Amino acid sequence: MSDYQFNLPDIGEGLGEGEIVRWLIEPGGAVKADQAMVEVETDKALVEIPAPVTGTLKTVGGAVGDVIAVGTLLAVIETDGEATPVASPEPTAEPAVTPPSPAPTTVAPRSGRVLAAPATRKLAVELGVDLTAVQGSGPQGRITREDVEQAAAGSGRPPAPDADTGAPSPQPQSATARVAPPDRVDEVVALRGLRKTIAENMTASLQVPTIIDWHQCEATELIAARDSLKEEFAAQGVKLTYLPFFIKACVVALERVPSMNAVLDMDKGEIVYRKRFNIGIATATEAGLIVPVVHDADLKSIFDLATEINELAELSRSRKVPPDRLANGTFTITNFGSYGSRMGTPIIRPPEVAIGGFGAIRDEVIPVDGVPAVRPVLPLCAATDHRLNDGEHLWTFVRTVTNLLEEPTRILGYV
Repeated sequence: MSDYQFNLPDIGEGLGEGEIVRWLIEPGGAVKADQAMVEVETDKALVEIPAPVTGTLKTVGGAVGDVIAVGTLLAVIETDGEATPVASPEPTAEPAVTPPSPAPTTVAPRSGRVLAAPATRKLAVELGVDLTAVQGSGPQGRITREDVEQAAAGSGRPPAPDADTGAPSPQPQSATARVAPPDRVDEVVALRGLRKTIAENMTASLQVPTIIDWHQCEATELIAARDSLKEEFAAQGVKLTYLPFFIKACVVALERVPSMNAVLDMDKGEIVYRKRFNIGIATATEAGLIVPVVHDADLKSIFDLATEINELAELSRSRKVPPDRLANGTFTITNFGSYGSRMGTPIIRPPEVAIGGFGAIRDEVIPVDGVPAVRPVLPLCAATDHRLNDGEHLWTFVRTVTNLLEEPTRILGYV
């Protein structure tokens, strides 16, 4: 018997740390090589890390909710073969094996950090549940979605009916009114993971001197083009949105205005004109905004793009996007219309120098051959780094996108 020390690997590009979300194997449990052993949240995704060897999980280097640095101890696995002996981790780093918790109940508010995923915290806010007063049933007392739902149901029972009249029994005000916990204190949560990355990126974006051009296009032909393909795509299991058309139009516009598909390096005094067209798709998840990337979008058809967008959307919702599909973007698209929003302000993602935004299509009164008419209108805009691009570059880009979306058959001719 020998002990194999397994340190947290760099599972992304320059990953510095990861938060332990869930141990899939408890200490003392058997594990096989390449079997998923622990789920870790990085700054971009949830990643299942497999065991490097076969054996027994002897000790772990952190409990659920702990953040550990890359290269530090993640687990010690006892193997039958030879392995370099290692010292056991400090006792404080080894969580106790806890038996299954009973059904969650409302308890007295507690102090200290509450273990709950961002989605669970959001649900608690929506249902008016105080997480400090909920007993978690997950590993190490982690509060689950079911715990929150049961706590909400338990606090909302109506009064019992009167035995004689069948009507609800009158209740004193103090019994029916919601009573605040006796020790209601603010919750302090560490800024890390995806939300920390978003905060850092937004701070960097504010350093970019930005110019924005808003426009709109008449969307009758765009709607017709999508409708003509929608059923055919659906028969092959692919949902067709307007996003593939937006991507193709932006790619053509980027080809015409190369400085919108570039990187500005002020430290080196260089402009890098990117020759690949890797389009990031801003995607909202319960944990925050992430941007999976469609690589080489210029080489893909509308069907190829729709297929890949569907796949990336599903991976994004589960936070399972591979690190390589979150990297090397050259231009980003944000689709305000997917939220029903008419328009928004797109924010550049450095080191990119431009971003495009698209709103919801709605009927509006616009002039058609000098006569007012009701037509579907798509609002759109683009923002760019004014250190590299001027108004002429931005206007040319937006005008090109607008013209292509008003005549989408021209888009279909590009691959």
